[in-house]
Amino acid sequence: MNQAPDSKTLEDSLLIVKQQITLMRKCLDNKTPQFMDALKHASTFLSELRTNKLSPKLYYELYVLVFDGLTYLSDFLKESHQTNHLADLYELVQYAGNIVPRLYLMITIGSVYMSIENAPKLEIMKDMLEMSAGVQDPIRGLFLRYYLSQKTKELLPTETESDLKETIQFTITNFIEMNKLWVRLKHQGHSSERERRLKERKELQILVGSNLVRISQLDQIDKFYYKESILPKVLEQIVQCKDSLAQEYLLDVIIQVFPDEFHLLTLDDFLQSTLHLSEGFSMNKILVTLINRLIDFQKREPANVKVIISELSTLSLQKDDHEENHTEEKDSEKTEPQVSSNLFEKFYNYSHLLVENKPDLNFKDLSLILEAICKLSLSYYPQDYENINKVFGFALALIQQTTQHLEIWEPLLKTPICYKFDPKLVLSLDDNYKQFANALPTAVQSANALYILEKFLEQDVRLSTVEEVKTLYELLAVWFTSKDSSDSNTNSLLFGTESSKNESDESPEVVSQYEALAKSIHLIHHTNPYKHFELLEIAKSFMLKSGSRVRYTYPTLLFSVIKLIRKLTIIKKLNALKLKQFCQFFSATNAELLTLISNGTLQSQGGVLAQTCMNLNLSMALILDQSTHIDLSYEFFINSFVIYEESIVDSRLQFQCLLSIIGTLHKCRNIVNGNGDNFDALISKTALYGSKLLKKTDQCRAVYLASHLWWIIEELDEEDEIESETAKPNEDELQVVIKTDNKKVLECLQKSLRIADSCLETNVSLELFVEILSRSLYFFIHGNELITIKYLNGLIELIQNSIQSIGEENTSIDTPTKHFQRTLEYIRQQAQIDSRFEEIKDR
Repeated sequence: MNQAPDSKTLEDSLLIVKQQITLMRKCLDNKTPQFMDALKHASTFLSELRTNKLSPKLYYELYVLVFDGLTYLSDFLKESHQTNHLADLYELVQYAGNIVPRLYLMITIGSVYMSIENAPKLEIMKDMLEMSAGVQDPIRGLFLRYYLSQKTKELLPTETESDLKETIQFTITNFIEMNKLWVRLKHQGHSSERERRLKERKELQILVGSNLVRISQLDQIDKFYYKESILPKVLEQIVQCKDSLAQEYLLDVIIQVFPDEFHLLTLDDFLQSTLHLSEGFSMNKILVTLINRLIDFQKREPANVKVIISELSTLSLQKDDHEENHTEEKDSEKTEPQVSSNLFEKFYNYSHLLVENKPDLNFKDLSLILEAICKLSLSYYPQDYENINKVFGFALALIQQTTQHLEIWEPLLKTPICYKFDPKLVLSLDDNYKQFANALPTAVQSANALYILEKFLEQDVRLSTVEEVKTLYELLAVWFTSKDSSDSNTNSLLFGTESSKNESDESPEVVSQYEALAKSIHLIHHTNPYKHFELLEIAKSFMLKSGSRVRYTYPTLLFSVIKLIRKLTIIKKLNALKLKQFCQFFSATNAELLTLISNGTLQSQGGVLAQTCMNLNLSMALILDQSTHIDLSYEFFINSFVIYEESIVDSRLQFQCLLSIIGTLHKCRNIVNGNGDNFDALISKTALYGSKLLKKTDQCRAVYLASHLWWIIEELDEEDEIESETAKPNEDELQVVIKTDNKKVLECLQKSLRIADSCLETNVSLELFVEILSRSLYFFIHGNELITIKYLNGLIELIQNSIQSIGEENTSIDTPTKHFQRTLEYIRQQAQIDSRFEEIKDR
């Protein structure tokens, strides 16, 4: 049907209706109302509703205008009913020539007649309902019956039980007839117009549903009356109409308009009816809507739900007693859901019946239904994890029947953790959940693993038992091993196989996954540090399966061990035997990281990983020094040097590693006093490494920084960090001396000067000279006797001569020159408070 001809037809009809309504109102507004003429005008504009050239949407526009006109007529009749005998008028309009105007006028006058006191309401209701059957055109009939429902909805009697029964019968009959008309529209016209008719039917569906809305608004109806007298009739009509659109819409209306307690009481009847619906009906939409409604009811009114569930238990017991006396009927009732007050059992048993009765039901619908049932159980029975196990057991049996489109089950897989506030629920599930997850595609497993881990991290869920740690990492097993050998190289990289010898070029998504996995180690916690360590060992047993990706997780694991040692040191419960076990675990784990470099697995990232391993050893050495285990600390320093010599080949990384070594050695306190020879060997080796760096600038800086290893002091305001047995206070200088060797400091500074002077670029040499001057001032301030005024003046003169030889206007020396000027300014400031600085040349 073209829109343009429809619009023209509507415009013509609207024009006629407006004209006739105006004329009707004039007749009624006269001082002497011309009522018969008004009825003729009303009959004329009502005749426009006889058209079959309008779509439902346009027909509704015409109906609204006609409704306004008839409302004016109704108001007039109600005000003047003393002079107009409504009974006579009701009979008179039945002689109108055309049935459509006749019935509209009859309903208009009949509804006014019903509003009059002592009117025979029941007779008028029945008469109008019967007469409405005279219009069988779907669109015209639907709007006529809708008009009947609108005009009588506030007038239907409900005072007595008999009246209420008649009212409900009237509404249900009107609903049944409207539904038949609505379904009949499906079969009209040519098959090529099927899509247009479907659209038209959807536009008309609200007219049919209005009857059910009216029934739900009757306050006199309780849930038991609804169960016995209303729902069975409505469901019978819905099943018998055998139209999927009507069934889906009307069941949705039932769910939406009737109270939640009604649904709880009639759940068995409702579910039973859905087993007999036509093909093409969307089961998941209705069932998911119903379950969500019940879940919201539980959240909103838990106390009321508890009372209704109790009533259900009583009814279930009564029905069971009745069935014991009628055992011969059991065979005929095999398709009914099991009678139970447990809502989960109702829906769970129903899902099995659904699969049996509708074998063609697609798995997408089943997955959504089981997801909703899972949510229902978590809402009504939050502690009954066996229910969730049953759901996943059933889902596992379903997916074993096919290998196609298994990704549709992903929402169900995530339900236990996305719907439950406590992520630990997923750790309480049995093997059904794990087997179900393992049966899904690798990409789905990986997405679910990340989702679970993010929830644990988001809520900082602590893992304090062996079972919890094992279960969590079993759920994340897809990141440790890949069971699907047919995966592409990308999948192999994503999910943890060692299919490539060079896995450095990994996507940011993969890196973020393993970073999240590393963060999960921080979730492991036990108040007993030794128990905590056992949990870390279990975590490692899973991590080591991830091939070269242990480089993302092992550092976190090792720092957790360091943290445990620090904790045990603080509480003074560090057992020597256990410490040895910690160190063996640490060394073995770190060695596994180094193996990735030696076997060529990570060629491009080998230097960075080696630096990480060395820094881990340095951290371990430092914490062992702080816990006074200086021999073990020395061993880890030696291991750090071995890594530096064997695995750090890049000159830039070598310099960075030396800075880390120097910084760590400078923090050590116990090894200095406890085994000075070992410490001297370490710092001498460090200085030697510095002098062998590739770049002169790095050599110079490494050597003058190494000088601080022979001059370790602390200010007194930091004495709380220094143990008394390793420190010797010097009252004159107001500082705590840990180690001083004037000669070695001077040797390092002089050597760095020679290296700086050997640089080919004079501006680079100048910059290094200024840096050495700053270091020399530090040692001078803190009492190094070999750093004399003469030495400092010589340095200043050397720098000034270098600036003059290069030329002060040369922009390449702007930075070192400014640095030098700031240093001189510092000397001038110090001269005001320390007489020693007065002899230093500051110009």
